[in-house]
Amino acid sequence: MTNGSLRCFCVVLGWLSAVSILAAPSSLGGDYSVLEARLPEVSSQPPDPNAPPSGNQPPSPKAPPVDSKPSTKGAKSLKSKSLGNGLEIGDGLISGFQDDLNSTPYSYEASYEVEESGLRGRLQVTATLLGGYHTFSTTQGTGGPDPTVISIVTPGVSMEGPFTPDIAFEVSMDEPGAEGIRVEIHHESVTWTAPIQFDVSRETTQPDLEVKINAQVCKESCIPIRGLELKATFAGFYESPKALGLDDSFRDKDSPIAWTVVLSKSTAAPGDDVELLLTANPDDQFHIYKYDSTDSETNSRTLIALTQKAGMIAKTPTSDAQHVHKDLGGGIEVDYYPKKVTFKIPLKVPNQAIPGLYPIQGIIGYQGCTDGSCDQPRGIQFQTELKIGNDPASGPIAASMQAIPFKTVSANGNLNKWIDEEGVKLTLSGSEIWTKFCLAMLGGLILNFMPCVLPVIGLKILGFVSEAGGDRGKSSLLTLTYAAGIISLILGLGLLSVLVRAYTGNAYGWGQQFSSIEFRVLITAFMFSLALSFLGVWEIPIPGFAMSKTSTELSNREGYLGAFFKGLITTILATPCSAPFLGGVFVVALSQPAWVVLLIFFGVGLGMSLPYLAVAVQPSLLSFLPKPGAWMETFKEFLAFPMLLSVVFLVSGFLDKDRMSMLSALMFVWFACWMIGRVPAWAEGRTKMKAWLISTAVAVAGTYGSFYALQPSRYELAWQEYEESKLDALVAEGKTVMIDFTANWCQNCKLNLRVALETKQVKELLESKGIVPMVADLTNYSPKVQAKLRELNSLSIPVLAIYSGENPDNPAVLRDLITETQVITALHQAISESPPVNPQTQPASLTRAEPSTTTSAVR
Repeated sequence: MTNGSLRCFCVVLGWLSAVSILAAPSSLGGDYSVLEARLPEVSSQPPDPNAPPSGNQPPSPKAPPVDSKPSTKGAKSLKSKSLGNGLEIGDGLISGFQDDLNSTPYSYEASYEVEESGLRGRLQVTATLLGGYHTFSTTQGTGGPDPTVISIVTPGVSMEGPFTPDIAFEVSMDEPGAEGIRVEIHHESVTWTAPIQFDVSRETTQPDLEVKINAQVCKESCIPIRGLELKATFAGFYESPKALGLDDSFRDKDSPIAWTVVLSKSTAAPGDDVELLLTANPDDQFHIYKYDSTDSETNSRTLIALTQKAGMIAKTPTSDAQHVHKDLGGGIEVDYYPKKVTFKIPLKVPNQAIPGLYPIQGIIGYQGCTDGSCDQPRGIQFQTELKIGNDPASGPIAASMQAIPFKTVSANGNLNKWIDEEGVKLTLSGSEIWTKFCLAMLGGLILNFMPCVLPVIGLKILGFVSEAGGDRGKSSLLTLTYAAGIISLILGLGLLSVLVRAYTGNAYGWGQQFSSIEFRVLITAFMFSLALSFLGVWEIPIPGFAMSKTSTELSNREGYLGAFFKGLITTILATPCSAPFLGGVFVVALSQPAWVVLLIFFGVGLGMSLPYLAVAVQPSLLSFLPKPGAWMETFKEFLAFPMLLSVVFLVSGFLDKDRMSMLSALMFVWFACWMIGRVPAWAEGRTKMKAWLISTAVAVAGTYGSFYALQPSRYELAWQEYEESKLDALVAEGKTVMIDFTANWCQNCKLNLRVALETKQVKELLESKGIVPMVADLTNYSPKVQAKLRELNSLSIPVLAIYSGENPDNPAVLRDLITETQVITALHQAISESPPVNPQTQPASLTRAEPSTTTSAVR
C-alpha cells in the first residue's frame, strides 16, 4: 500500500470515529530530511546568457575555450513511451507535458575542471528545465519525491565532497502528492558542483568522465529519470588554492586597483563561523565606489556576489572604511571609499554539514577613479575552497582570481539575492497577514480531524465529563487548560523556529523534529505504548492517560496538570500533518519577521483548540454523550486500532534500512509494557519501581540492539547479481570472483554476511585486489542459482564459492557458518598470495560424492 493510499485510509477511519467523539488529529506525512550539508540559495531569475556558468571559470591558456551553449545531451523524445536507460512512462505522463512533444522538458550536461596539480578537480552537472517543469535537490529527504543523485562511473575518479547547487532550492510544503512534506525544488536551471580526486594526474590527458544521474522532473505529472548516462568533458584548468603569502594580490592589466580575496581559515567544523575578506588597494589618488547590497543600480557602484556558496549561510558584507559622499554637479552624486577598503562577508557552516571540500566562488565589479577621471569598469572572478571536518582549524587561504568583463558581473541575476538574511523582512501587507492568519486557524482546525490523535481527543472529552462529575464549571476549566496546552506547545514551536533561524539562518519548520530519527523512534514507541495501554496490556502512569477500570487515583483524578500535559501530547502527535492550507502558510511565514512567525503559529494553535474552547464556553455541547459507564472501556479499546494503524503509517516513513529495526524495537517495547502490566496495582512501590527499571532497560537495550544488529554494514560490498555469463567473462579476464549463495530467510546467511563477509579487512582486500563480489539470491526460488549450487555439490545454504581467474575450474567452497579468517585465507589462496593454512575450503573436485542435505537455520 502506498503512503498516499494509506493516508486516505487513515483519514476515512478518523472521520468515521470522529462522529462518535467529536474530534481527532493527525497522521504522518513522511520522513523530513533537512539539510545535511547544505543550505543552498535560490534565484527565480532565468540564467543570464552573459554570465559565466557558476563554478566554471573561463579556461586558462592551457585549455581550449569551452562552448557554453546549453546542451541537449541526455534528452530523450517523449513521443516514445520508452525514454531509454530503463525509463518507461505512460500516456498520462506524456500528456502532462503540453509543450513541444518532440523534446523532453529537461536536459543535462556535465563538464569538469582540473586543478593545476592534476590530481584534483571539480565536476559540474547542469540541469536545464523547460515548460514549467522542476526537479528536486540532492538533499531531498525521503517520504517525498526522488532526490537528484549524481554518481561518477569512471574508475580512478572519486568524490571529495558532496554536490552543492549554484542557486538555492525553493522549499514547498504543498507539492502535489507530497502535501505536508518538505520538498526542495529547483526551477529553470541549476548547476551542481562537487570536488573530485584522480588516481592518476590529468595534467597531460583529460579524457571524458562517465556520469550517471537518477532524478525526477515534475509539473502536473512526474517523469522519473533512471540511470541517465552523461559524458563530462574537460573544461579547463584552474589555479590551486594556496596558503596566504606576502603578496597574493591580483591586478588586472593596467588597472589602478589591486585586489586580494582571503578565506579566514581553510578548515572548519560544522557550525563554525568563517569570514571571506575582499580587499581593494587603490593606487595613489584612486578610489573605488561604495558597495550597497540593497541598491539595484550598477553604474558607479562596487558590485559583489557569491555565485557558489556550497551551502554556507552568507550574511551582508560590511566594510572597514567610511565612504565619502560627493556632489559632482549636474545632479550627479557619488559615494566612494577614499583609500584601501576591506569587505568582510560572514559565512556560517551549517551544523548538519558533512565532511568534504566545499567550493566558494564569487564575482566583483569595480571601477577605479580619481577626482578628475576614471578607469574603465572591470570585473574579477574568484574561487577558493573550504574543507569541512573535525581537523584542527588552519590558517587563512587565498583565493585564485582572474579578470572578467564588468558587464558579466552587472548582468548577473544573483547580485541582490545571494545574502541569506535579506529574506527576513516584512514583505506582506496587512491584508495578506490577516489572510495567512485565517488560513493558519483553518489549518489548525482541520488537524482535529486527522486519525492518529483521534483516541487522545476522544478519551479526553470523555475524561473531562467523567472527572468533572457534573460540575460544568470545573469541566470548562479543564477544557480551557487542555486548550492552553495545545496553544503553548505550538507557540513554543514558533519561538523555536525564530531562535533557530537567528542562530543558523535557516528556519525550523512545522514538524521538522520528525527529521530526527531519534525523535521518530521515540514518538513511534510512545504511540505503540499508548495503543497497548488502551488494550489493557499496561497502564501509563501519566496524568490524563491512565484510563482503565483498575487505574489508580492518578488516573481517576488527573487534575489541571494532566489536562495541560495531554494538550501538549496531542499537539506533538499532530505536527507530522501540516493539513491543507498550512504548507503555503508556513513557507511564507518563516521568511517574515519574528512577530509574524509567532502570529501564524498562534493562529494554528487557536484553530486547533477552537472545538475545546467552544466546549469550555458551552459545556452543554457534550450533553448528547451517554453517562460514564462500562461502554467507555470498550470504546477505549476500540480506539487502540486507529492508533495502531497510525503506528503502521509512522513506521512506513522510516528509510528501508531502518524499517525492520523499528519493527524489532516495537517488539521489545511491547515486552516491556507487558512486564509492567504484570505487576498488580496493589503491589508495593519498590516492586513497581523494580519492574519499571527492568522494563525500561529491556526496551532501551532492545531498541539500540535492533538498530545496531539490523543495520547494513558500514563495510557493505559492491555486490553484483550472479549471472553465469558474467562469471565466465570475469574469470576469463583473470579476475577472482566471490559468490555468496544466500536468501533473506536464511539466518546463518545473514550472520555470515555480518561477521565474515562485510568486514573492514575483507572489504579492503577485495578493493585492493580487484576481487568481484557476487550474490546468488535464493529468497525466491531461482532455477539458475539452484543449478549452480548442485554444480558445487550443495543443496543447502549458506555457501560461499571463490573462483580464481588462474584456476576457474577448481573453486574453493566454504559451507555453513564461516569466519572472517577463513574467508581472507581462501581469498589469498585464490589470488596465489602467501600460501595459506588450510581454511577448511573444499574445491569442487574434492567435495562429497553426495550433495549435502544439511539445512541452515531459517527465519
